[in-house]
Amino acid sequence: MVLKYSRGCYNNITSRGIPMGHTMPLYQRMLNELMRQIESGQLPENSKLPSEQRLGELYNVSRITVRRALTELENRNYIYKKQGQGSFVMSKDESNLEISYLDVQKMIKKMGANPKIKLEKFSVNVDGTEKRARAELGLNDDDYLYSFQYLYYANDEPVFSEKVFLPFDSFPMIHKQEIVDKDLIPFLAKRYELQAEFFSKTEASLITSKNRKIFNLNVGDPMVNVTTKGIQDGKFIYYSQSIVVGDLIMFIVK
Repeated sequence: MVLKYSRGCYNNITSRGIPMGHTMPLYQRMLNELMRQIESGQLPENSKLPSEQRLGELYNVSRITVRRALTELENRNYIYKKQGQGSFVMSKDESNLEISYLDVQKMIKKMGANPKIKLEKFSVNVDGTEKRARAELGLNDDDYLYSFQYLYYANDEPVFSEKVFLPFDSFPMIHKQEIVDKDLIPFLAKRYELQAEFFSKTEASLITSKNRKIFNLNVGDPMVNVTTKGIQDGKFIYYSQSIVVGDLIMFIVK
């Protein structure tokens, strides 16, 4: 796992990105590793998983534990089973995630453009920075906080910049290779069974000298700030700050 650690994190996170003092059952480690391999593309779509016996040998777990993990992977739309043939990685087009959120890629396609996502930064910190995000998520200064910086493109032109914050305890062990250049919310829905309600607030604004270079625009050009919060089981577990520019504004703001 490759993480860009924020200042103040080095002494409290192990080499695998796990906070010291956190332990994980063998079953969960196996499940997490299989999901990581699928999300990262190490196990490609429609490829066949090893047999139950082989998985048990690889992860040093019982046949019952293997079957439990495979059942959970199937329930989360990671794999599908063929009678008498085994388990296979599900195609992204076949997975059905029942969750409503601001799908920027979908909006870009509605513009008649080709969408692309780039993960620019990924960090975990406990140094008390990002006060606003911590307050929105109900975190203390020494709580572990994920920070993701994404830039969305329409036909190779940057149109949507997003910074997302997540509490580590709600989404432990996110690997960078799992979330590079892909929508974060569908990943969280599959990987962690996220079923949050999302609320977005928009506010008209103007491009400033600080953000004009991101979008290759001029100071004073129109833009829209978008704040999104996700709540699940009465707890805020998702907070993001975004900027929208160009024609995408008409599709985001209704």
